[in-house]
This record gives sequence, structure tokens and C-alpha cells, in this order.
Amino acid sequence: MPPGEPLGSISDPEDYDGAAKKSTNGPNFKKDDWHIAPLLNFDADLAIMEMVYPAVAHWTQIAKELKSVEYPIAEGIDNWRKFDKKTRIKAQMLDDFLDLFISKRLYTEEKDFEVLRVLIAQGKPYLEFKDKMAKVNFSLKCNNIWENEAVAYRCNTCAFTPCMSLCEACFEANGHHGHDYVRFFSREGGACDCGNQDVIRESGNCPDHGDESQRPSYDMSDVVLAEYIVTKLLVRMFLDFRGWTRRYQEAEERFHHETADEPVTRRPQFDIGAFAAADAAHANKIIEFLQECSNYGGPMRLIVSEVLQNKSLYKALTEKTGDHFDGTVGRIDISLDWRTYHSFKNDRESVLPTKTQTFSLVQTLADVECFSLLDELIFWINRQLFPQNLVNFGLSLLSEPGYRDAFAYRFFRWYPICGKVIFELCISQNGLHRNEDRVSPTCSRAVHVTVQMLSSAQLCKELNESVHLVRTIFEVTRFMICERLVNSEVSLKAQNIFKEKARFLNMTVQPPRQPWTVMTMAKNAAISQHGYWFVMGDIQNVLTHTNLAVDSISDEECFGGAYMRMMCEMQGMNPQWRIISGNAQERDGEEEVQSTYRAYTLEFETLAVTLFNIVAAIQTEKNLDAAKKFFDHVIQNLENWFHVLWPISDGEEQRTAEWSQLLRAQAYTVSFHIPLHRHISTALTHFTELDGFNEYIESTLLKDETMMRMLILHPIRIQVARSEINCNMWVRNGAQARMSALIYSQWNVSSAFQTPDVDLIRWCAAHIDKEHFAKALTTSFNLTESIEIRRGNYVESSEESRKILEGVGKLHRDTVPEEKKFALDEYRRLIRDNAILIERSILGYTDGMNPDDVRMHQEVMDIMIAESFATELSIDYRIASPFQQNRDPRMPIVGEFIRRHLAAAGVAPDGEIEEDREFDPTIFDDEDVERRIVIREHAWIDPMFWGMFKLVAELIVVRVNSGASSEDHYRSEMVNCMAMGNVPYSRLRASISEKGSRGSENIDKHFERILMEIGDFVEPMECANHLQSGSYQLKTSIWDSEVCPVFFMMRSTSIKQAREVFSKMQAREKKNSADKQGVAPLMHPDERFWVPFRLIDFDEKKRNPGISKIYNFLLSERFLLHCVAVLASEHDQEVKLHDCTIQLAVYLMTLAVKYVQEFKGEKETRNQMIDIFHTPFKLLKKDELDFLATISTFMLRILTMEAKKSDQLIPIFRKILSGDYDREKVTGGKLVYLARFMSIMVSISPTTRELVQEKLTREEHRLDLLAAREESQSANRKSPLDPGKKAAKEAAKRRMEAIMQKSAKKSAATMKKLMATEGMSADEVSTEDPSQQNRKMYECPICGELETPNTVEMPFGMLAKLSTNFVCEEQIDASFPPIAELLDYDSVEDDEENLPQRETRRHYADKRKLSQTNTEQPEILRVIPPMVGMDLKTCGHVAHIECFNAYRASLHEIQANTGRREAACPLCRYPANAIIPVSLDKPYVPVRVPHTPISDSDVWKIMDVMLKKAKGPVYQEDEKNVKYATNYSTREGGGLCELYDGRRKSADWTERQQSNMENCTTSTMIVSVAVAIVERSSLLRRMGAPERRKNSRRSMTEHIMTASVATSKDVDFDVTMSTMTNLFAKVSEATFKPSTSSSESVATSSEKPKSVSPKLTPKKQEEVKPVAGLTSDEMAAMITVGLREGRKLINNGRKTAGICLGMILATKSNF
Repeated sequence: MPPGEPLGSISDPEDYDGAAKKSTNGPNFKKDDWHIAPLLNFDADLAIMEMVYPAVAHWTQIAKELKSVEYPIAEGIDNWRKFDKKTRIKAQMLDDFLDLFISKRLYTEEKDFEVLRVLIAQGKPYLEFKDKMAKVNFSLKCNNIWENEAVAYRCNTCAFTPCMSLCEACFEANGHHGHDYVRFFSREGGACDCGNQDVIRESGNCPDHGDESQRPSYDMSDVVLAEYIVTKLLVRMFLDFRGWTRRYQEAEERFHHETADEPVTRRPQFDIGAFAAADAAHANKIIEFLQECSNYGGPMRLIVSEVLQNKSLYKALTEKTGDHFDGTVGRIDISLDWRTYHSFKNDRESVLPTKTQTFSLVQTLADVECFSLLDELIFWINRQLFPQNLVNFGLSLLSEPGYRDAFAYRFFRWYPICGKVIFELCISQNGLHRNEDRVSPTCSRAVHVTVQMLSSAQLCKELNESVHLVRTIFEVTRFMICERLVNSEVSLKAQNIFKEKARFLNMTVQPPRQPWTVMTMAKNAAISQHGYWFVMGDIQNVLTHTNLAVDSISDEECFGGAYMRMMCEMQGMNPQWRIISGNAQERDGEEEVQSTYRAYTLEFETLAVTLFNIVAAIQTEKNLDAAKKFFDHVIQNLENWFHVLWPISDGEEQRTAEWSQLLRAQAYTVSFHIPLHRHISTALTHFTELDGFNEYIESTLLKDETMMRMLILHPIRIQVARSEINCNMWVRNGAQARMSALIYSQWNVSSAFQTPDVDLIRWCAAHIDKEHFAKALTTSFNLTESIEIRRGNYVESSEESRKILEGVGKLHRDTVPEEKKFALDEYRRLIRDNAILIERSILGYTDGMNPDDVRMHQEVMDIMIAESFATELSIDYRIASPFQQNRDPRMPIVGEFIRRHLAAAGVAPDGEIEEDREFDPTIFDDEDVERRIVIREHAWIDPMFWGMFKLVAELIVVRVNSGASSEDHYRSEMVNCMAMGNVPYSRLRASISEKGSRGSENIDKHFERILMEIGDFVEPMECANHLQSGSYQLKTSIWDSEVCPVFFMMRSTSIKQAREVFSKMQAREKKNSADKQGVAPLMHPDERFWVPFRLIDFDEKKRNPGISKIYNFLLSERFLLHCVAVLASEHDQEVKLHDCTIQLAVYLMTLAVKYVQEFKGEKETRNQMIDIFHTPFKLLKKDELDFLATISTFMLRILTMEAKKSDQLIPIFRKILSGDYDREKVTGGKLVYLARFMSIMVSISPTTRELVQEKLTREEHRLDLLAAREESQSANRKSPLDPGKKAAKEAAKRRMEAIMQKSAKKSAATMKKLMATEGMSADEVSTEDPSQQNRKMYECPICGELETPNTVEMPFGMLAKLSTNFVCEEQIDASFPPIAELLDYDSVEDDEENLPQRETRRHYADKRKLSQTNTEQPEILRVIPPMVGMDLKTCGHVAHIECFNAYRASLHEIQANTGRREAACPLCRYPANAIIPVSLDKPYVPVRVPHTPISDSDVWKIMDVMLKKAKGPVYQEDEKNVKYATNYSTREGGGLCELYDGRRKSADWTERQQSNMENCTTSTMIVSVAVAIVERSSLLRRMGAPERRKNSRRSMTEHIMTASVATSKDVDFDVTMSTMTNLFAKVSEATFKPSTSSSESVATSSEKPKSVSPKLTPKKQEEVKPVAGLTSDEMAAMITVGLREGRKLINNGRKTAGICLGMILATKSNF
């Protein structure tokens, strides 16, 4: 038989016939031998130990003899040949003896384990043996292993690493008195580190562990028999494990066979986790016994360790083949030889990578070859998915000599196996969708293994040298998370900017685009199941060792290879494409939101934490070479990425020419994941302290301005996308877009995403051309669509201007032709020398100009106009679309997409089609077309300005990572977090984003001290329902001195959140000002306080080298003119700019002049800076503005207008000239902040000072003239008063006093009466604040407005679905017996008694109309309200009427308005085709409603009074308001349009006809709708039908009644009274006493009057009382129910009457 060939079909050695063990040449014993029988028949309770111990002693002696001659534990091919036959017979006899007990019976019977315990004790009592082992137990390191959720300790004082942990025994043995320790629950399990010198200080060890502990002496002969037993047990266990692949395939086939009948789409996937758990469980008893042996300690643990590590033993167990089997001998030993070789080979092949996967250490079968029992143990730990008991057994031996190193070497050499098996588990679990999570526990157990080895720096270093530890972990990480890769769709081509869907990406551009694959979250099992987190923990544990992290940078295959490949596959992943038209995203469920969350989690855990660990290691080691290599790897991969986005084929010149002119990333897509940018940003901001790094950057990146211009495009795009999402430009994308923006700006992860992006923009902007940066900002924020700047010729071309604004690369310098130099120089000279003359002319101060000044001014104007030296600022907020209004804008994209791909494929398009194109193909290439299409709503313009100004403020003001120390950073984060309000300790701690695995250590050094300095503890409030936690509030002094609005603005998650906190800041400023001065000075009563933006110190020393150049951007003409455009548009009718946007514009311009004030450079450069504010430009705004201005004169004009509003011009200008406002912080409104700008401007510019002084003088002179004129006129008016007039005046005064006294008495009486009726005491009335405005607050899900009141200017409406419903009108009389069977209807149809059952309520309504044709009726009952069949259903959500109509119009803009158009509710997707105006809440004083209900006798009186005064809620000012009338108008676009047209377009033919025949007012029709809703609500409530949303019908009726009142006329009051009477009056047959005239009328108009009048008994007639206001005929016509249900209806009517009255009063009554 050839070597390795299995014998027949038998793979288990025990399957051979047991009789074969009897051999003539081998050992032979009988079961009744004295040394066999006592053990075979052993019973722990009945055995006679005097007979057992001798038998054990016999076998112990044999084992000792074999050990003394060093006979091998297992026989191999020839390791026994040097021994004599007698010795071999003894060995074989011992082997056969142990096989009697170590068999498959161990899986089911406990008896054999009792025998093994007796044998291990070697003739001693078992407990005595255990005590002896415990006494000689010794280990340098504690071996205590615990599973998850066990109690452990961690002493931060004694720990070297944050993952150190101690068991309870070791912790208490040491005490750790006075140390910083914590007691915690171990989530993933662990092992005690006591004695591990790599992770704990020597002082932290307990007395039993550590280098100082003494090893006791012991005799290894005490465990000589145990060595054979342990070996046999391990072999038995591995034999049971081998054949795993075969068993798995068989189980999978059975499973698929059993589920073959299931549909393919619902067919479950085989659960590999459940199979592995069940398969490993077969050996649980053996594993537990082996663990017991290890736990004996001392020599027992040592021999277990030695057996596992013995390579010669494993060789002997596995080397035999079929050639070594001698059938004549008849003896077969239990071993791991050729009989299970093929099974084990298949098992090892199952963990090898596939063809698409590559690992440097595990590629072939030879790489997974086992050389010891320990190797096979580690293999089965992996293959069986880390069973906890097997993991514990393997880890319990780590303290033994050599074991830890051998275990770690083999485990991490096979680390790819670990990743492979867990990845398979993730795939299996992903297809199951079960509640039971098998992935997380498996990962926890894997971490349980690795953390024990990776905490040792020395071991990790050895592993990195032997098995490339760091590179292997990176490779496994990439393998797990990169299950699915897709081609990146990100591009920078202009024609790829205008896209609606990703499928329109044009890949046919020339030169051809190289592929760039990125990972996707969709169908990625390891990511969705979070199965990669165990390897994340391993990465962080490894990289906490600084020397290892630095060495990984130097390894080209590690950092430059595996890590960079993984990072590149995340660059640009998870892109989101903005849906610009049509319906919202169909599937906006949990999966889409989860994919966004997973993408952030993936980047944070795999790259961000790793990045900061590596950076911290480089900083700690101060290794410049590592920093350079880090930078080179990242910048090279960024270069490759940009070549994919914008291919370059002609070398460096084309690269510079094309890349340097790119201004924006794609406008309709964004990826929040750009890790390459964040790595380069972190390097540029964190390596500045390394000697030589700045010089290296100067010689590399700073010589490549083109690259820096490219680097800012995508970080800016992310900031733009945040602004777009916040203003609902991405509303059709649903929660996925909102979640992306929200997570990006979370405080606790800001250091991984937002901060490095802003840092990179700041660093690059400081070194590139400022004009280019300004163009990139305005273009990216889509402001070029509204603001057009035509730059003057050769602006900023002087040497001084270039020093201020030019970039390091000096690209595209604007050279002045020789023939223009003279004119340009002359123009600049005139501007500088005659600045005061020009600005006086601009302001209109020409009355005192002499002829020379006039001539000079004219000369300047002539040169400026002739040479076009002045920049022109044009403002136009009109939104123009490049498409025809009646065409779908998506169609030309589809057509051009198809045409270009046909051309790329070599297919010529049809000539006729080519000539007859319905679209312009340049739509893909024309940048102007793309520019105009982005902004499609005026409401989007303000967020764009806000976003740009916010970003610029962050770049200028915030010093995080650009000059601030770590302590200053932590302090800023905490201060601005507490500025939001009182925060608990945990939230405040989480507000500081940690950097890397040990980031918390640096924060904890300063956190407590900073907290005590800036905050005060607030005790929790007592609450009976739930626990309250204490919180911290910011100290008042810190509020006033350190709160930075810009920093908080950067950390805010949305515009709304920032502005809400700004409102608090403004209120605080107002209160502080009132407390200090009684009233805010120099402010108009209606003027709001502004956010207290602080000026900063522009000292270059407070910034990192080179970063201070960012300040020069404030002096860019393009940027300053955009600030001017905002101020010029403050009162624009189309675009409503928020007050905060105006504030930011003023603040940034103030920072600009402050920078000039503090500039300490050359005088010529400073003069050039000042000239920027005096350079003329032309301001154009369609139909509004057209004049010449400078920044100085423009701001002076605005300041003058604001000062005149509050009549404060003279004091303001005096304080400006004295410098009172030149402070870091000022308090006040717009006027004060404009004054601060001008105060600084005056200090730096003599021209501005002279202008302000002249303005002040002119105003003082004007007021003096007015005062003199008033004094003269007053003197002329003075004359003696006539005595008659004087007496009349005194009499009028006395009458007025009498009237006031009478009014006071009347008010007192009224108050007393109200106190009695409202149940309020005098103290309660006196404490009530009548000015308090209690308004309902609403949220618009379309525009995102939160906590907004319903106002006339921006009214809310309730989303509703208008449909036809006659369920109440089709009711029949319930007093008659029902027809049991529908088939019996025909037989009883002609029966006169059953005739009423065919008559519905509609019939009775018609009868009533006919009965009153010729009858004298009261005035109130003459008008009959219509009976409508409209039904309004609502989901209960509200939205702005304007927003909903715009949203719905965008969904149906292509289709004609052929009917009621539906639009899904943005919150719950409920279909809505109408929006009903919500009641306008007016300020009101809360009153107490009486507890007792309204009595029945008062119902009619109250209805009469309230309906006649129902016009009360309609305020006179609202009646005159056009917007109020529009809100309740039935015309096209009005709030009641759909409701009014709903009846005319009803699905019921009778309803449509009746609506055309009846002439009723809007108010009457609305009241009828309200009645119908109340009736249906009552009917549904009685039937027990649940509402879709609680009280939604009540809310709808409340708002409908308000609309009725708002549209009411005089006749409507009577109609309302009649309608309410129909619904609520107490009607019964007893009141039917027809008069003569009425009875005749009824008989004439009805053929069968008897059907109206059911028979009544006299007793019942006496019980019912008449109703005031109704005639008997009226009562007869209104009978709709029989007496059987009459009483119920009366009771229901009483209850519902109070409800409807409450609705009219706009109260909140409940049905």
C-alpha cells in the first residue's frame, strides 16, 4: 500500500476490529488480571481502593521505567528501534491499557474520567494529589482566564498599556492602595496580566507572580503517567475533529435537500456557525478534562505544555503510512497517522485563500503544515470558530516556558486563517437574518486570544521580524472588508458634473480613464455583520508599541503596500448622487441609513485610529525619516487618484495648465470619505515640530502649487454638501444624506473627519494664490450663479499685491503690457494720492470742490473707464433654467449618454437623428449651463453664503492643529460644548474627540483641572419618575471671556443648531447689557442683539509656520466684494438673507481691517493693504443699484443709515473717532458692529478718518441749523393764553380723570368676576404674565424649520387626503329589525313596514328641503346647509403651505394638472393631495377651564351666543393682510383651493351635480365638511374602528372650523346654527305635532307620509320634551333614527356638542 493511502474506507483507527489487538508477538493481558480488573470495574462510590492503588502503582512503575530509559511516548517509524524488545512490549502494553479508557466512550460516560483521575494521582488519593500540585504550583505570570461579562480590575497607576487587566485574587493580594484603578465587566473575556512585565509595573504584581517570585522544587516523577494520558487525550480529541470538511459537506447537502421545496428567494442559507458549534461540542468533556489537568498547576501544567510543544512526538504520531502497517501483527495503535491524513489535508485546504485572495504567509497547503500538537490545536481553534473552552485551554498555558512564543508564532503566522473562517461566518450569518448573533461572540473570542500576546512589545517585535505581524494584519483587514469592489464614479471632468444618476457617468472622455476600485457597503457581509472589528482591535494593540509602528512605515510592503491599498479602496467610497427631480428616494429605509453609518465606522476604525497611532509613534520617536516616508506614500497615491479623476497624457505642462484651473468637484455628488486627504492633512499639521520636516515640505509640496490646488477641491465639496443638505437641496435623497452630514460633524469623531478636512483647506489656502482660492470657494458654493465679478484689468498685479495674494508657485501671473504700464501706474498714483477726493465724490460731497479737484476727479474717472481698471460687481438673484419648462430635463442627458457610448463603440448614429437633435450637446461641456442649474430655489442662496462665510471664519479664527496646544484645544471643546447648556459629565467628556488608542490618556491629564476652572456643578432636580443626573454649567466669567461663536459654529451639526445657540447668545448679551446699563445703548427698540463674535490676535507666532498667510485671503478683492454683495442684498425681496449671514459678512470684513491694523511687515505692503479698501468698484443690481463705490464708502453709507434709524449718528461717530469700539468684543446690534469696523478703519486710514470727521461735522451743522430754526419758530408762537380757553382746558382734564376712575372701578369688577369664573386667586392673577405668548410650535419636514410658530407670513398646513365618503349619509333607520339574509331582501322589499329601510339620510335631507318650500319658518331655519360627501383624512403631520406646494409641483411639473395631485408625506409616506391651513395662533393668556361640563339646558343658548360672536378669532389686522386672505382663499394657489374643488371633482356623480346646483358660501361648505367629519368620527368610535393617528380627526376639524370663521359672512352664522342644530339637537318622535299647513305640505310633497312617522306609545310621547327654536314640522323632517337608538344618539350628541364648541373656541378638547 503506498504511503499516505487510507486503508479501505476506514479513517478512524478505532473502527478496526478490537480483536486485532490480540497478537502473538505483542503485549497480552486479560480483563481479570489484578492490575486490570480493579480499574475496568472501577466505581468511585463502591470501589475498594486497597485493590485499586496497587493496580495504579503497577502502571505507574511501567511509566517510570519507560521514562527512565527515555522511551518515546508514541512510537513512530524508527524511534523505538534502539530499545530492546522487553521495553517495547511494556510500552505497547501501557499504550493498549490506556486505550481501554481513552476511547469514544469518553463522550457519553463519566466513569472513564474517574479512572483517569485515579491514574493521574499515581496511587495517591485524588484530593491529596491536587493539594500537592497546588503547593508546588508556580508561574511568573498568572494563568487565570475568564470569559465575557466577568469581573476584572485595571490599575492605571501600574499599567503600561490601557488593556492591562487583573483578576480579583491578584488585585486583592497586592492591594493597589491609593492607585487609580477601576473595576469593570470584561466584555470579550480575558486573562490576568499579573506578572507580565510587558504590560504591568513590577510594583503592581501580587506576591505569587513576577520575576521576584521563587520557583519551588518538585519531582516530575509525580506526573509521569499523566504525560501519557494527556497525549492520548489530545490525540483522541484531534481524531474527533479531523474530517471536519467531509462532515460539513454532508450536513450542508442534507440541509439543502430538506429545504429544496422552499422558493429560491426565501431558501435559508446553511448556518456554518451552528454547525461548528455543534461539531466542537462533541469533544467538550475531553477539553474540560484537559483544562482540569492544566488547572492542577505546577508539574501538571508543565507536562501539558511540553506535550503540546514536542515536535518529535507529533512527528511520531503522524509519520506512519500504509506501508508501515503489518497485518500479520494484528495490533493497531490510536494515532494521527496516514488513516486520517487525507481528511486532515482536506480540512487544511478549506482555510486556504481563493484565487482572488493573496496572503504573503498562507498561500499553499505547505504553509498550513502542522509540526506539533500545539500547531494542530491552534488550527482547530480557528477552524472550529474559536470555541470558548478550547480557547481557554490554549491560553491557560501561556505562563509556561516557551509556550507563549510558540503559540504566538503559529497563531499569527496563520492569522489569515482566522480572517478567512470569520469571513465565511459573516457570509453565512448575512444570509440568515436571524436574531441570534454568532459573529460578535466569535470575534470576542478571537480578541480574547490575540490580546494576550499583542500586549507585549518585545513579543510583537519578534513576531514582526518572523511573520511580518503588522503587514499580515493589514492584509487580513483588507481581505475582510473588501469583499465587493466597484469602479469609482467620481470624476473632475466638466461634462461629468451635470448628472442626475450615477449611470450617466461619461466614461468615453479622452484621454481614457484608468480604473479606480472602491469598496461598497452593499452586500458586504463582513461590514454589515461588523465581523472585522476583532482585527481592528489587533491593529490598535500592535500600533500602541511606538517602535513597531515606526518600523511599519519603513516596510514598503506593509505601509506602502497593504495599508495604502486598503486606504485607496476607501478613497471616494459610498458616493451619494443628488436626486434633482422627480420623486424622493423610494427606499429610504434602515438599510440605506445603516450603509452610511457603516462607511463612517469603517473609515474611523480602520484608518483614523490607525493614523493617529502611527502619527503619535512618529512624534514620540521623533523619527524624521518615518515622517518623510509617511508623507511620500500618501502624496504619491493622491497623485495617482487625481490622474484617474482628470487624466493627463502630455506631461508636466499639461498637468499644470489643466489641474491648476480646476475650481470645483462634481456638483451633484459627494463622498464624505477621503482618507488620503486626511492622512496628508494630519502629517502637515502634526509633524511640524520634527526638526527638518518643514524644510522637507518646502522642498516638495510647497514647490507644487498645482497639487495644493487639487487637494482643496474635495474637502471644500464636503463643506458645500453640508450646506446643501441643511437647506434641503438633498431632500429627495432622504435620511441617507442627512445622516451623512450629521455623523460627519459629530463632536466625538471630529478629529477623524471634519477637523483634518478644514486643516487641509487652511494649509493649502495659506500657500496658494488667494484669488484662485476665492474663485474656488465661490464656484463651489454656487455663488457665481448670482454674483458675477468682472475683474478690472490688471487688478492685484503690483508687486505689493503679489506679496499679499500670490501663491508659492507664482502661477499665471497677470503681466502688464508695456503700453499699459504708464496708464496703470498713473491710475494707482492718483488713487493713492487723491483717495479723499475720490471718496468724497463717491459720497456726493462735491459742493466745496475747487476746479483742480474737479479736474483731478475727472481724470481718474476717464482713465478708469477707458482702461477698465475698476472691478464690476453684479448681483442678480433671478433663477433661469437652461431647459424649456414643458420638457423633462433628464431626457437630453439620456440621449446624449446613449449617443456618446454608441460613438465610443464605433457605431455611427443615424444621420437624420444626428441632424434633428432636440437638445444641445454642449449641455455636457458648457460650464455656464452647469452653473445655472444648481441653484433652483431662492431659499438656497442664503445657506450658500452662510456656508462659505462659516468656512472662511473657521479657517481664520480656529487654531486647532494650527498653533493651539492640546490643552487649549481641549479647553475650547469643553467651553463651547457647555455653551449649549448644562451638560452631564459623560457628555462633556465625549465632546472631546480622541486621537488613536491612547488618545484618552492625553485628555485625562487635563480634563478634571479644566472642568474645575470653567464649570460649576449643578445638583440634579428631584424627580419621582426617573433618575436625574447632575450636570455642569459654564461659569459666567468664562461665558464672557472664552465662548467662541466661530468654534461652536464649526462643531454644530446644522445651520439650525448653530442659529439656535446664537439666539441664546444674543439673549444673554441683551440681558447682560440691560443688567449693566439698564437699557442697551445706541440701539433701536426693534433691533436685535448680534452674536458676540470676537476679534483675534493676528500674531504669527500663534500659528504654525506658514499658516499665518491665510490671513491675506481676507484682503482678496473677490472675497470682500462677496461680503459687500451680502450687505447690499439685506433687504432684497427675492432672497431673504438671514441675520446671521449679515453678521458673518460684517465680522469677516472687520477681521480684514483688524489684520491690516496689526500687520507688522513692510510699510509699502501695509499701504497696499489699506488701498484695497479705497479702490473703486462698480456695484450693479438689476433695477435697484448702479453706482461707483469703495469698500470704505460703502460701509460708511450703511453705518450712516443704521445710525440715523436710531438717531445716534453724532454719538456713534464721536466714539468711532475716539476708538471706543476698537475692542475684542462689543455688545449691541448691527450698528455697534458696523461701528467697530469703522473704528478700526479710521485707525488705519487717514482718508476714512477725514471722511468720518467731515460726516460728523456736516451732521452737527445740520442739527445746529434745525435747532436755531425751531427756536425761532417757537419764539414766534408764544402768546398769552385766553382765560376762556384755559378754563375749558382744565374742565377737559377733570372729565378725563373722572373717566379713568370709572374705568378703573369697572376693571376691578371685571377682574373679580373673572377670578370667580376662572377659579383663580388674586395672587395667581397678579403673577400671571399677560404678555406671555403661548403659541404652538411646528416643524416643517420639507424645509427643516424646527420650533417655528404658525404665522401669516409663513403659514403651516396639515397634510390631508381628500376623498369621497358617504358612509354616514347612507345610513338607514336602526329602529327596525335588520334583514338577516341579503337574499331575503327582495321578498320584503314591497312590505310597507320595511320601506324605511330603503331610505337613507340623504332621503330625509331632501324631504326637509321639500317640506319647507311653502312653510313659514323662523329666519334661522330657512337656509339649508349642503350635505357633503367629502372626507378628510390626515397623518397628523404639518408643513409650510408654500413648501408643500413647491414640493408637490416639483413632483408633477412635467404632467398637466388634470386632478388632485398626490405627494407622499416626507415623514410617514402617507399620500396627501390637499393641505388645510392650520389655525393661526395668537398670543393669549392661559386660563383655567371649569371642570364641570356644560349642562344640557345651556347647549342651545351657548351655541346661539358663540356662533353669533364667532368672528372674534378673526383679527382686524389679519383681515387687511393680503397674505391672510391668500391663506384662506379658494382661488388657485390659495389654502382652501383643494378643499373647494374637491366637491366639484368628487368621485360621486350625485355629489358633483349637487355642488354645481347649490349656491353656498365657502364658510357654509366648510362647516358642512366639519359636520361630516365629526359624524364619521362618532360612527367609527362607536364601531370600535381605530384611528390611523390619535386625535387626527379632531385636529383636522379644529383647523377647518377656523377656516370657516375666517371666510364667514353674515348669512353663514345662520347656516352654521342650522347645521349644528341638525347634528346636536335633541330630536325625538314625541315632538312631532304637525300643524295644518305643514301637514298639508308634507302630504303634498310625499306620497307616503306614514313612512316618516313611526308609531309611538303614549308613554314614550310623554317622556320627550320639545326643543326650543324648532317647529314640529322641522322636528319631523329631521328624524333619522328610531326610538331604540334615540337615547344613545342624544347622549352622544350632548358629548359631541361640547367638542365642536371647543373647536370653534380653538381649545384642545378630546373626543
